[in-house]
Amino acid sequence: MKREVSVHATPEELLKLDQDGFLVRENAIQGQWLDSLRSALDRLTEAEWHEHRPSDSDEELPDRSWGIVLRHLLDKDTAFHDLLTWPTALSVARGMMGPLVRLRGLSARVSFGGAEPQDTPWHQHLRVISKPLPRWFSRPHAIDCLIYLDEVNEETGTLSVIPGSHHWLDREPPHLKHESMPGEQTLNLPAGSMVIIHSNLWHRALDTQAGKRRMLILAYTPCWLRESPHGGPPPEDGLTSELLATGDQEIRELLGVTGFT
Repeated sequence: MKREVSVHATPEELLKLDQDGFLVRENAIQGQWLDSLRSALDRLTEAEWHEHRPSDSDEELPDRSWGIVLRHLLDKDTAFHDLLTWPTALSVARGMMGPLVRLRGLSARVSFGGAEPQDTPWHQHLRVISKPLPRWFSRPHAIDCLIYLDEVNEETGTLSVIPGSHHWLDREPPHLKHESMPGEQTLNLPAGSMVIIHSNLWHRALDTQAGKRRMLILAYTPCWLRESPHGGPPPEDGLTSELLATGDQEIRELLGVTGFT
C-alpha cells in the first residue's frame, strides 16, 4: 500500500538530524495554543502536586531532583490532543523512521526555582545496546520532541546536548554526572520552541534558578516497538479510550492499536 508523507523539514535538515541527533524549531507553538498548553499543564501540576512534593513543611527537601514529572497527558486533558497528529513533529518522525510510527508517550517535566537544585545529569532516553554487538543487531531508534512552554535561558535552565552522541554504541553517559563535558552545546530558546532529538542523544538540563520551566516530551517510535514503561499503566478511565472509539485509522495507529504485525 502506497503512503505519501509531507515532511515539515528539508532534506538538509533531516540529514542534520541524522548527523547531529537534534533539530531546533524556534517558536513552533505560539498564541492561544501555547496559552492553552500552559494552562492545562498548570492544572495537572496543581492536581498532582501532593504526589511529587513534600506535604509537610517540616519534611526535608531532597538534595537534588528532576522537579515534577507528569505522565500520560493524553489521558488527562483534551488540551493535549492536538499534539498527537501535530505535523511539525509527527511528519519529521515519519521522515526519519518511515510512515509507520506510534506515540511512545506524552509526558511533562516542570522545574522551578527556590527549591533544591533541579538540574538533570547527562542521560539518554532509549538505551538498548548490547555489548558486544550481536551480528544481527538492530539499532533502536526513537524521536523525542522537547517542547518548551517557557523561555529557556540561564535563569530557567538551559538545555545542553552533545552533537553526534546518539551514534556512540560503545559507551553510555557517566553515572550522575552534572558537569560540563567536551563537545557540549548549550541552547537558549524562546518560549514555544521545540528541540527534536534522537532518544539516544546525550543531553542534560541545567538548574532552574528562578521562575519555572515547563516542558512537554512528545515521543515517537516505530509502530512495532512497545509503549514506554515509564510512569506505569495509564489511567483506566483515560481520555485515549475516547480517542480510540472516535478516531480514524491514523489515530489508532499512533496510539499503538494497528500498524504492526
